[in-house]
Amino acid sequence: MTTSSETVSYAVPRPCPKSGNPFLLTGQTILITGAAGGIGSETAKLCARLGATVLATDRAGCADLVRAIGNEGGKAEGLDLDLAARGSVEALADWADMADTVIMAAGAYQIVSWDSPNWESAMDLAMDVNLRVPALLARAFVDRMVDRGGGRMVLVGSMAASTGGSFAGIGPHYAISKGGLHTLIRWLTTRYGSKNLLVNGVAPGTVFTAMNSDNPRLAEVVARQPMGRAAQPEEIAAPLAFLCSPAASFVSGAILDVNGANYLR
Repeated sequence: MTTSSETVSYAVPRPCPKSGNPFLLTGQTILITGAAGGIGSETAKLCARLGATVLATDRAGCADLVRAIGNEGGKAEGLDLDLAARGSVEALADWADMADTVIMAAGAYQIVSWDSPNWESAMDLAMDVNLRVPALLARAFVDRMVDRGGGRMVLVGSMAASTGGSFAGIGPHYAISKGGLHTLIRWLTTRYGSKNLLVNGVAPGTVFTAMNSDNPRLAEVVARQPMGRAAQPEEIAAPLAFLCSPAASFVSGAILDVNGANYLR
């Protein structure tokens, strides 16, 4: 996938414009992983409505998403890919080689207790999808972006990285993987911040998605939270889109808490 050399990349960090709408994404080509459902899908739709060309990828398939964006007058292409499979990241980087923004929304969340015989496999999956794949994606794209003058990466972390987890009885595998992801955000900022690459994250609290909808304790847990409910995916998509926009031109190394006051620093 390539874009016209005449297209201006508004992902390259510049001072926020003094006129116009600084929240528009016109001129950007944004790659979104985990785009078939939940946070990724809502983020893809919102970015397209804000003017971006969306490159969507997910192992579950992106045909419906691409069709929905097209029906709204947006621009999108899809690539069905399991990023946990060896060689997939390289294939994605070749396909989306001119992406000037990457949103990493793919994630794995299994409800397995610490003392379960299945915990080790859940730990392997969480570390693979939530941490190894984003690190490989960053390695695949940073030099491309820096060579073109800069760009943006936005990673989806979790409140669990700070609290240890949202639900009693859930093992630490998810929290550990997201804690590592938050460290990756900070490391990338330290390494590439001077090279016009903005790397940020969003740390959601409890979000009502297919990943956690089957948790039998979901209603009990969210009832104790300050806002008394879980977030909807679009409530996470909006902060993600903001971090891609000219309005966030001086935001670097940040991990935005979007948790409905469920965790306060």
